Amino acid sequence: MRGKKLSLRRLFSNTKFLILFSIAVAFIFWIVVALEYAPIVEKDITDVPVKIEMENSVPDKLGLQIFGQKEYTVDITVRGNRYVVGGSLLSASDFEVTAQTAYVNSAGHHSLQLKITKTNADADYEIVSTSEDYIDVYFDKYEEKEFEVTPRIVTELDSLTADGYTFSEKDIIVSIPTVTLSGAKTEMDKVQTVYADIGIDSPLKVSETYESELLIYNGTEEVSQYISINGESQLKVPVTLPVYKVMTLPTAVTFKNAPGAYINNPLSYVCTPSSAKVAVLQNGSTSDKQVNVGVVDFTKLTKNSHVFNFSASSITDVKVLDGTDSFRVNVDVDGITSGQLTLSQKNVTAFGYAEDASVKVSLRNTGSISVSGEESAVDALTDDSVYGKIDLNNVELTEEPSRIAMTVYVKDSDSCWVTGNYYAEVSVTE
Repeated sequence: MRGKKLSLRRLFSNTKFLILFSIAVAFIFWIVVALEYAPIVEKDITDVPVKIEMENSVPDKLGLQIFGQKEYTVDITVRGNRYVVGGSLLSASDFEVTAQTAYVNSAGHHSLQLKITKTNADADYEIVSTSEDYIDVYFDKYEEKEFEVTPRIVTELDSLTADGYTFSEKDIIVSIPTVTLSGAKTEMDKVQTVYADIGIDSPLKVSETYESELLIYNGTEEVSQYISINGESQLKVPVTLPVYKVMTLPTAVTFKNAPGAYINNPLSYVCTPSSAKVAVLQNGSTSDKQVNVGVVDFTKLTKNSHVFNFSASSITDVKVLDGTDSFRVNVDVDGITSGQLTLSQKNVTAFGYAEDASVKVSLRNTGSISVSGEESAVDALTDDSVYGKIDLNNVELTEEPSRIAMTVYVKDSDSCWVTGNYYAEVSVTE
């Protein structure tokens, strides 16, 4: 049987074929027109980053760095066929913007020309314009300097404290007394002072702490460009203003190393002068009932040594305002006597050294032990009444004897005490 021949006439007389053929021809025609006669459009590409290459550049070899703004962007306008540049077909990654640094040979502001290229050099569009042709960049050498922070009170008040209170600017406590400034050398050379400004809005009655912003000054005006403080562009530090209350108070002393009988019933004494006009620190904890002018140590108190002098300048929580330079304290030692005892080797304990090491303690140069106390109590003491303790923590010992401080105390007596300083010779044994 002979096959049927394909007949174009019959094919084109087929309605379904004709419809499909027409659609195909129309599509091909549309593609050709779109490619050959597509409209030319312009497109803005925004926020394209600018590269400033510093490695091995002219400013880099001259020791110059960039200060201030370091991140730059530009907007780029391109022109091309819609199917090339339209919609989201292009982005910032399709461009490279480079700032030219070849002519930067000194510190200061420099206008850097921008060079713009396509990432794909064969891309079929043109760069029409950019939002910036140049960028302004500051170059300088890097420098660091340490400055003392100077507190400065900024207020319109006639008086910083309320009536009956006082305050001295030299007593201001800055939590960070010194800071390190770093940045552009040209600007650093202008700096003279770093201030911590303190704003007071009402007269003070108690000590106050303020968060103060540090300000850099060149002598007349603030310097802030291209300089950081301790690595920060801005820094606040706590600043304390100690406030004192003016009053007249009786003078007193405290005791330390007292035996049990005198802890709650201290020895009587006379302090001269008996009172003083003082400024008492108002920090919420200082007593304003008396002025403690010093501490009497029982290890220095004997029948023949019972008068002590304390400097007014050594008192930390008050200021003496009446001109008194020192205070004289005479401790009443009536009924107190002294005696001498010999410390026995068996009553000495050394502790704190390595457990696997043996130590040898010698008292050959220790001498007699001086004790003081009520006469009857001292008379009752024997050589076995005194004991010694030697703390060997953090002590390096060798086979050669080392002179080590020793604490000597009276045992089983609450009204006698040891006076003076004592030492033992300590060494390690094989």
